[in-house]
Amino acid sequence: MTRSANRIPRLRTRGRANRARMLREAERLLAANDAESVRFSDVFEAAGVSRGSAYRIYIGMDDLLQDLAGEWLHNFVRVLAEADPPVRPVTWMELSDHIVERAGRYWTETADTLRVMSHIRSLSQASYEAAVADLSRHIVELFDRYFVIPQVPAWRDKIAFFTQLCDLAFTDAVRSGHGIDESRIAEAQALCRTQLSFHLPAELPAR
Repeated sequence: MTRSANRIPRLRTRGRANRARMLREAERLLAANDAESVRFSDVFEAAGVSRGSAYRIYIGMDDLLQDLAGEWLHNFVRVLAEADPPVRPVTWMELSDHIVERAGRYWTETADTLRVMSHIRSLSQASYEAAVADLSRHIVELFDRYFVIPQVPAWRDKIAFFTQLCDLAFTDAVRSGHGIDESRIAEAQALCRTQLSFHLPAELPAR
């Protein structure tokens, strides 16, 4: 079962506050314990939310986890949307580097969430997949804002793979506790540029 698509958007003020507390406590408990041992009751009790209120928001633990994953990605879309490159990119490589750099900063700022994301991702729930699609769509829009993109077959799928490369480049560093430094960001930038170079010419007309 999955959460109704209409349930969370229709929450009132108290429901939104309860949801925020439950997401925060779920993240804390999952980071501190074996993910499989954390029960839904552990989360709503730690958040100070009654059983009835908790079940008005979520069907259960899997439902909460997919929302946590979706929230993390939707927040990343917002971070990208609010942070245009400080200087208009001259090449698509510069724009790619900017996106990857922003990703690295966001991954670092949300390291606690990332440490439990492997469990969440394994669920492969529809809301998480929808959030990935939103992120890919926004990156497609960013490229289209600055450059005339040629007809690349399945372009959005190529960008989805671009986001997965960022994920692979950063999440292992976060989970291992080493963090994301400038050298790791530079490696990820080079990896993502290489991936896109298979599909884009070196120069694109500017908008």
